[in-house]
Amino acid sequence: MDRFYQVCSLAVPLAVWQLAAGVFGVVDPSLLPPPATIIGTTASLLTEAGFRADVLVTIQRTLLASVVGSTLGTVVGLAMGWNPKVKAVLSPLAAAIFPLPMIALLPLVILLLGSTETALVVTAGLGTFFVVLWNAMDGASGIETVHVEVARDNGATSTYRLFREVLLPGSLPLVLVGLRLGLSTSLLIVVAVELVAGSSGLGSFLWVAWMSYDITDLYAGLVVSGILGMVFTYGLAAVERRLVPWHAGNRRTVVL
Repeated sequence: MDRFYQVCSLAVPLAVWQLAAGVFGVVDPSLLPPPATIIGTTASLLTEAGFRADVLVTIQRTLLASVVGSTLGTVVGLAMGWNPKVKAVLSPLAAAIFPLPMIALLPLVILLLGSTETALVVTAGLGTFFVVLWNAMDGASGIETVHVEVARDNGATSTYRLFREVLLPGSLPLVLVGLRLGLSTSLLIVVAVELVAGSSGLGSFLWVAWMSYDITDLYAGLVVSGILGMVFTYGLAAVERRLVPWHAGNRRTVVL
């Protein structure tokens, strides 16, 4: 039943859009082309080597930024959640930087690093870092003291065993949520930075389409960006279900 609702959430708006733009002419098709036209344009673009190269560049930048940002965010977040002293030192700095629009930091990052490509990945990685950090910190800090005491009573006295038997399994559900959100955040920032500073990638393609007033190509680029976001989100959600099947968020809800 959930799958049915998911399909309807996409199919119904698309059907209304197609009727309004392609059949009844309620909206101007030059500004809001029918979905059939956009899908055809998207399929055509995917046969072009240049467009596929832009998509691959965006994917590579997104994955690189996500891996670097998520790794650092997980390590720092677990340390902050597990050790109150580390949290006291780093939390104010993280709270001050996190609300800043990451794209606004791009000129400063370019100035410091001297490379637009590196600055693009670092800027996206910063956004991912903070999303993962807060989730990892909450996961670690949510572990109850009684679990640590029970583990120690059963011989887990070393830091490594406590990490393996208590900290990691206890915080993993929220860490995985952070990784999923962080990957989506990375894609969002990469495309946004490509719009303003990239010479390749989906963001650059969208900017060229906008400047040339090629509205159909503009929508096609957005469609591909949305598909990438869905693949990343549902892919990591599937990994989450496999790794933490005990997590309440992965249990089926029984409706009576």
